[in-house]
Amino acid sequence: MTDLLPETHRPARRAPEDLAVSIAASLRPDQRLLVALDHDGTLSPIAPRPQDAVLALGASEALEALGQVADVVVLSGRGLDDLVDRVGRLPLRIVSEHGLRMRHRDGRVTALTDGFTPEALADVRDRVATLLPADRLAEGWIVEDKGVGLAIHHRLVADEAVEPMLSAVREVLRAAPGGHVQEGKAVLELRAAGADKGSALAHLIATSGPALPVMVGDDLTDEPALATAEAEGGVGVLVASEDRASAASVRVADPDAVVTLLAALAERIRRGR
Repeated sequence: MTDLLPETHRPARRAPEDLAVSIAASLRPDQRLLVALDHDGTLSPIAPRPQDAVLALGASEALEALGQVADVVVLSGRGLDDLVDRVGRLPLRIVSEHGLRMRHRDGRVTALTDGFTPEALADVRDRVATLLPADRLAEGWIVEDKGVGLAIHHRLVADEAVEPMLSAVREVLRAAPGGHVQEGKAVLELRAAGADKGSALAHLIATSGPALPVMVGDDLTDEPALATAEAEGGVGVLVASEDRASAASVRVADPDAVVTLLAALAERIRRGR
């Protein structure tokens, strides 16, 4: 399990086209490229509400092209059904809920780790509903029920109204047996302990045959997977417009730059690098 954040540094910003050349050149003849990507903030600009997020312009086409020549995985905290609706028609695998379940390219779904019991999760839902009744939801709080975990969003809540309610919600989530509370960008997420992106990427690497792993992500939830990619001889790519500490070795500015990177990688590999 990789819940603790890895050691970080300041990743160097790279032009996505140049980064694609570097990654393609690093592939050994016996290796296949394994590209794992977060969704929100990476393939999609951050939206005020989770349901409003849409893929960046050209992302579907770039994923389609790269999926023909590489192993592509969307590795997200979103629920599986939600991700299938968004990217399920593309030639890729989907790992949902921070590493709880995986949908294979043929549509099969397998569990990567155990989740909550239905009773335990129902108890947490009831406690959160008591803290965040309709009047609180009207303030901008959003409770996203993923079926196997919960995400409490507060991006739309006025700054002065976030605390102490956020502290109370955090304590309820932390009390869930077998759970782990992950803080992200204006969100608290309850997920099953052991379901994290670093462990999920390690599983993908171990079961994919010879591969060069590339992880692309923007949030704290992506840091364990960014560190795993680097530790396994691959590349961690932070998506951030401003310089900040990360386990990644390189940085691109935004989802548009990610699209450019994916398209350029697909072209380089198709042409034999």
